[in-house]
Amino acid sequence: MATVSISNRLLSRVLSSYIILSFSVTLLQVAFTYVSVKSEMYKEVQQLEKTISVSLSQAIWELNEEQIAAIGNGLVEMTLVKAVLIQDEMSKEIFISGMLEGFETSENQSLNTAKKVQYNELFGLENQLSFSLSGTPTHVGRIIIFSSYSTIYNKVMVQVLFPIIGLLISILLLSFLIKRLFHRLLTSPLEQLSYGIAQIDLENLSQSRLIPPSEQQDELNMLTHSFNLMLVKLEEYKLNLEKTKLALVNANKKLDLQNMSLEQEVSKKTANLSLAISELAQQKTELEESERELIDSLTRLKQTQTQLVHSEKMASLGSLVAGISHEINTPVGIGVTAVSYLTECVGNLDIAIKNKTLTKTHMGKFIDDANNSCSLLTTNLNKASQLIQSFKDIAVDQTSEAIRDVNLFDYLNEVITSLQPKLKRTQHRIIVEGDKDIVIHCRAGSLSQMFTNLILNSLVHAFDDITKGDMTFHLSRDETLVYITYQDNGSGVSQDNLKQLFEPFFTTKRGQGGSGLGTHILYNIVNQSLNGKISAQSELGDGLKYSIQFPLSQINSK
Repeated sequence: MATVSISNRLLSRVLSSYIILSFSVTLLQVAFTYVSVKSEMYKEVQQLEKTISVSLSQAIWELNEEQIAAIGNGLVEMTLVKAVLIQDEMSKEIFISGMLEGFETSENQSLNTAKKVQYNELFGLENQLSFSLSGTPTHVGRIIIFSSYSTIYNKVMVQVLFPIIGLLISILLLSFLIKRLFHRLLTSPLEQLSYGIAQIDLENLSQSRLIPPSEQQDELNMLTHSFNLMLVKLEEYKLNLEKTKLALVNANKKLDLQNMSLEQEVSKKTANLSLAISELAQQKTELEESERELIDSLTRLKQTQTQLVHSEKMASLGSLVAGISHEINTPVGIGVTAVSYLTECVGNLDIAIKNKTLTKTHMGKFIDDANNSCSLLTTNLNKASQLIQSFKDIAVDQTSEAIRDVNLFDYLNEVITSLQPKLKRTQHRIIVEGDKDIVIHCRAGSLSQMFTNLILNSLVHAFDDITKGDMTFHLSRDETLVYITYQDNGSGVSQDNLKQLFEPFFTTKRGQGGSGLGTHILYNIVNQSLNGKISAQSELGDGLKYSIQFPLSQINSK
């Protein structure tokens, strides 16, 4: 591997840093010179405009084209000026000199205000010309005097050329001087040290000490002194190593004896460990058997829970059937009575017609009785039809998993209608508030079961000591979610019971017909069937409030 000289590396680093710094300063000087020269040229152009503005304004006012041309040509002959444009008050060119094809002047410039302009490689100042008539300045035109960036570059080069040449010469001289100094002060002494280190005899360290390369107390002398100290310590370490080697031999003998004793102890421990492993294996087998029994028990428990949930749904549907059947009997019985009476009236009319005893009064009474019977029949048959249709919709939804569009407000009222048999025996009332136009895409059966459980739970648990209770639904929505708030003014739930409200088989009416699955089914419907969330808030005596939210549109999957 080739040797890299430290002096060369230092020299290259120092010179590189110096060159970068020098050129950075030079660039800053060039930039500063450029800005200064450009500012001075702007000032010179502005001074030119001030110098000729009075005479030029008078020449334009007097329409003296020869004087205007003389002034313009005089400006163009100056080294500073590269182009001149003079216009009258209508922006019509009076005098133009230089490459200004396509140049357009700006409008609405205030008087006595110079404006910097630039066009291609030219830059300059634009100023309005005014002529004072009776002390009142009058706008007579404008003048634009251009100079060029090449003029700036030439002046900058003149000012920085000699400093740059001097910088390059100083870099060359500095490189030569630094290289000579590095060789005398660093490279040559290092070579002497390297040669001395290469001649060291490891068997005779005391005779291998180095001689300092110079008489000055510099870093190289310190390095030489440190190296000689290291040789002294190496001699001491060599003596200590011999002593340590002898002690190590004695320690190895003792270690062999200890190993023999340790092997005997390990054999005993291994036998005990084998016995312990056998016992652990037997315990593992027993634990696996217990785990299988627990899994079987858990499976049976889940099956039982599923059957209970299904039974609870069927019981709810059965209760709905019983209530609807009883409710339908009333309008049907009235209809049967009305039909029987109408049949009797028709029979009496038939006898009167056969006996030719029919009178106008008799006929009028028959018509009144027939109309009343038909009206009674129509009213009660419509009521029975409405009850049957509501029951049909709710019952079909509770046994179907189909997803369809449902108007939430109308569907809730259908559920309330189907529960009228349970409500009519009480003085409780159900209030529905909120948005009436919420249409959701979901399993209608899940909605029916959810609303039914909310109402029935309040009827069973909330109004034990209350004869006139209120159950309030509030419906609302946003872009993606529907929000349902349900609240009753019943007896409420304690905080301890509220924590267990949604747990399966938890009920406060154990032994009174409560299964403890109503709120658990409600929780599963909202979280699983409707992909939503449900929470409850309550205090004893303040009623129970449910907050429910779920997406407006459900994915068509179980």
